[in-house]
Amino acid sequence: MATRTLYLATWGNPLEWLTVEYQCGGGEKRSGFASVVCAEADRYVVYVLDSVITASGGGQGRPPNRDAVEAARSAGLAVDEKDARVAISPPQCEGWRRYVREYIGALARRAGVEASVVATAAVGRLGGRLYRGTPDLVLSELIHGLWREVEALGPPSGQLRIAVDVTHGVNFMPTVALWAARLIASLALAAGYEKAVVQAYNATPGEWHYVKVYSEEVTHIQFPRLPARLAPRALYYGAPLHYAHLCREEAEPPDPTREPQCNGAEVHYPTPHVKPLDLYEAILTKAACPQTPPTLRKLAQWHLVKALAPTARRVVEHELNNIANRAQAINKCTKLADLLPYAADDPQPCRDDNRNFVAHAGLLASHTTICPHGDDHQLIIDIEKTKPCLEK
Repeated sequence: MATRTLYLATWGNPLEWLTVEYQCGGGEKRSGFASVVCAEADRYVVYVLDSVITASGGGQGRPPNRDAVEAARSAGLAVDEKDARVAISPPQCEGWRRYVREYIGALARRAGVEASVVATAAVGRLGGRLYRGTPDLVLSELIHGLWREVEALGPPSGQLRIAVDVTHGVNFMPTVALWAARLIASLALAAGYEKAVVQAYNATPGEWHYVKVYSEEVTHIQFPRLPARLAPRALYYGAPLHYAHLCREEAEPPDPTREPQCNGAEVHYPTPHVKPLDLYEAILTKAACPQTPPTLRKLAQWHLVKALAPTARRVVEHELNNIANRAQAINKCTKLADLLPYAADDPQPCRDDNRNFVAHAGLLASHTTICPHGDDHQLIIDIEKTKPCLEK
């Protein structure tokens, strides 16, 4: 199975970094100011807070990182050097994120890689400014930015490996990055990757061994909560045909990114219109949405079915197999209630609960019709009658 690797590094304040000799494994040593020198990937991404361009470094006998200073200059940032200490700042508030991307992009090139930059809001005080970001905005912007990087890898196939390097991340950044990476791995499975793996790397202090400290295979679509949207909720309950109908009715995922706005010594961000898990569900809604509902055979072969939680996947496979075995005998559109000997008629589904809906992968016998379709069959569900089952 071919593997694509997305490398994600959390970078804090590069002005404070030293050039060291990293032990990259296998006896190989590489010199650099960032552990990215040890990474091998198909696509490199650096995650920073947008407060990174109001940082300072050096002083007390320790010089600032000269590569960071020169990268800041090349990005058009104001650089104030005094007594072996340096402070950087944007020359204006407009275009703040552009300065961030140019600064960190230039620094990544000095480290030897061409990297995309994902910048999110900052929270707290840095460089004499108070940043008014929120945890919801930070995570939403990170999810959005990382998903765009996964899409940039091309059509999904084989295995996606997300290598999260937390060597240089500060404060909450490593935790947020790992949480976002798990959600992105889940979305990758929904989109069509056969396998998704999240691994975390760190360089040990002093000796600078670049080591893997965490590894997890994300085996199925993740649901941190009961989805608010009906399309992902259909996947939550193991009803992929309902997802195929409902996903086309919902809006495209919103862009949560917010350009900073300056108000004296405070940096504000417009209120986002979406929360992190709402955004995750919006992306999930569109990640595997087909142009038309799949036929019986295509439904059985659909990668999305394989990406469901194990129990849900087995239920779907069992139901589709039973239907396929009986469908060969029909020559006209037939209700499943008339086709399957064990099916019970239920004119008002899910009045009390949705157990029957879940137990039959959403293919309720009284509200599903199967029709010949060339050498295949089409399953037609009564969406309006069965929608209440998704609301339980």
